[in-house]
Amino acid sequence: MATHRPPFVSIALLACGLAFACGEDGSGELGGGAGDEVGETQPGPETTEGTETSPGDSTDTGAEGPAGLEFVPALAGLWTGPVTMTPLGAFPTMNMDLQFVDGQVLFSRADLDAANSLRFAFSVETIAGTDTLIYRNGGYFLGILRDSRTVLVEHEGVAGEGPASYRFCALDGGCDYIDALWEFDDAEHLVLDVKVKGMQHVYWLAERVQTRPVPEGLPEGLESQGAGDAPFPEMPSLRATVTWMDPLAMPGDAWVLLSKQDCGINELCDFSRSLLTTVEAGAVSGELLIDQLHPGDYKITAFLDRDQNLAETLFPGTGDGVSLPNGPVTVAPSGETTTTVPILVEL
Repeated sequence: MATHRPPFVSIALLACGLAFACGEDGSGELGGGAGDEVGETQPGPETTEGTETSPGDSTDTGAEGPAGLEFVPALAGLWTGPVTMTPLGAFPTMNMDLQFVDGQVLFSRADLDAANSLRFAFSVETIAGTDTLIYRNGGYFLGILRDSRTVLVEHEGVAGEGPASYRFCALDGGCDYIDALWEFDDAEHLVLDVKVKGMQHVYWLAERVQTRPVPEGLPEGLESQGAGDAPFPEMPSLRATVTWMDPLAMPGDAWVLLSKQDCGINELCDFSRSLLTTVEAGAVSGELLIDQLHPGDYKITAFLDRDQNLAETLFPGTGDGVSLPNGPVTVAPSGETTTTVPILVEL
């Protein structure tokens, strides 16, 4: 299994660089306001001649039901790889743990803090009376929720069975606004190539490093989740309290990493979720709420980043604190799970 350096990059910046709804200056001026009941992003220019954006268009028109459904279970897994050609430059790694929610929505989320996150979701929705495959991209940027819906407009090949490609374009604004191409080299390697208003927006070269279960009966069992305005499905959360003995002399950062496999303090690790919170001088604890989390068993490791440079150094340094690695935690199927993670070792 391939492993990768933890992506302690600024996901706050990375998210706005990847999110289709962010403005050209990174401010996120395109899109809705805060809250889960956000509407579609504002449409861009009309689609140019020769670009079809009818939901469900496909090179394989003989298939029954929505086109391209095999794409969804083929994406299940933990994917990781470098992100380049974003408006904010290149980033060494982005992890997305794509798992099913209620057997119907394939979902993943990455966070920096409570105000900045990135979300992917795939499901079937009924658009203009036609069931079609939807790719949603967005998240919270500076505390404001963005949510862009794109529809499958064409595809070639069969994901999971060899080279294949799936093209999604904005529900409002068409391919001239958002043009997102997912290309599989094989079942374990893909590229996400996104253009917004004709300009290169993201290029993610990803490898699947862990598999995730696919519910029985898919993809044929994927059912419509609404008419293009459904909120994300309900998911549980984990509230982790990181504690330490000596009060901080100055503000610092508390980090939590969740993984499905063991992670060493100074070893490379593929993790499912990470989150930080900044705590003030004098603090002896920090609380982190990891929201929209897939339930199940995880390994949890916490860091106390006293000099607030973990995002750049990628590993804890002298004076930083570390919990015992890989503490077991089970996230309940619903509601909020709580846990305390003490910092026991100072480096």
